[in-house]
Amino acid sequence: MHLHDWLSQIALYCLASGIIADNQKIVCTLTRLRAPASTYIKSYYDKVQTGQGVGSWSDFAQELKNIYGQRDDKEGAKKELTVLWVNKDLAKKNFIKYAERYRILARIVNYSNKVHIDKMKEVIPDKLRNALVIYEITNQCPKTWDDYLKLLMQAYKALHPDKAQGTIFSPEANVEKSRGKIDPDAMEIDEIQKKEGKNLRYCQICARKGFKNKAKMYNTVDCYDKPSNEDKRPHKTSS
Repeated sequence: MHLHDWLSQIALYCLASGIIADNQKIVCTLTRLRAPASTYIKSYYDKVQTGQGVGSWSDFAQELKNIYGQRDDKEGAKKELTVLWVNKDLAKKNFIKYAERYRILARIVNYSNKVHIDKMKEVIPDKLRNALVIYEITNQCPKTWDDYLKLLMQAYKALHPDKAQGTIFSPEANVEKSRGKIDPDAMEIDEIQKKEGKNLRYCQICARKGFKNKAKMYNTVDCYDKPSNEDKRPHKTSS
């Protein structure tokens, strides 16, 4: 049982038994600890035997967490890593996600670099493994698992640039959009013309404002209501 669950059971037992004071809760908990846990906090047993105060419940619980909380994290990470070591489907479908998850777990456990590197070699797709052949035959492969994983990521992105980063707009369009050079109301007229083979002249700005007849006179690019087209606005004639 994980420490958090065990402490919750102890808290419920103390509440049901009317055990409220901190020292009583600690003594009750001490009676339910077995080795090696009882050995780790032997100082509390010594205090009870000599009649000394055992301190607060929060300090006692924190000491248990310092000992077992980290252990629980490591045990959980080891189990998840064991699953990743054989999860070839995830490594093939989305190696970026696989690598990110692997890095988080590997930093928690204390496995050697060789263990991590050997396990990664077993699970990576053949195409990615072949891309690293030149590094292996020239003895240039990284020696630490973290650097090896970084090299795998670089090779994967080079092999699959479409999966490296998903973007809605092209880099050029993103720059133009950030600089305010792309009208958010404008339609991609050229693209529509290519798809339908028609010379469409239809202004989205005017159509949105309810001027349907006016919208049919020109497309959005030529609309004088579009920012930067103020010079195209017709001048009012004085009567």
